[in-house]
Amino acid sequence: MKAGFTGFGALAVAAGLSTFGAAAFDLPKVGVPEWFGGGANGESLAPGATADCPVIVNEDGSQMIRSPAGADSAAVHHQLSIKSTARECIVEGDHLTIRVGVEGDAMLGPVGAAGSYGGVVRVALRRTKDDSVVSSKTYRVNATIPSGAARADFRFLADPLIAPTVAKAQEDYEILVGFTDGAAAGEAPAHKKKKGRR
Repeated sequence: MKAGFTGFGALAVAAGLSTFGAAAFDLPKVGVPEWFGGGANGESLAPGATADCPVIVNEDGSQMIRSPAGADSAAVHHQLSIKSTARECIVEGDHLTIRVGVEGDAMLGPVGAAGSYGGVVRVALRRTKDDSVVSSKTYRVNATIPSGAARADFRFLADPLIAPTVAKAQEDYEILVGFTDGAAAGEAPAHKKKKGRR
């Protein structure tokens, strides 16, 4: 297991930031479009749907958590990672409704064992002009790794994010998705450094 986990860790570091994110109405690898009422090709059937949808941003390090925290590869018990996201935006009169889907996995480290593992994922909408948080909610995610396996998936559809309709949503808002260490809902992230913007 050690060799496999080390290889996975290297891949996550090399590719995780480039693959995290989503195009509007499109997450073909995990089939999220049907959550939004779309078809197999990712098209949306929702009335009022618009391509002017804020990008998804993950703050540094928020796409993955390890236990123990800060452990090197040889000492990791388990790791949870966000692998894919999707979003859909619908204009409804004077407000914009944004739906976000998230998929990830739990993976055992060299000292890990089968069991149920979880973490808290925050989904929030932030104004770009002043970094104020318009809407924010946290979700508990869990994945059960059975005996003889090394990983298991999790996925969820967040409650809709609601914001006033603006001329250019992609410029005025951004969606934050990432693991949190328990920051209060609505609290702005402590740092501004961003990676994974798509």
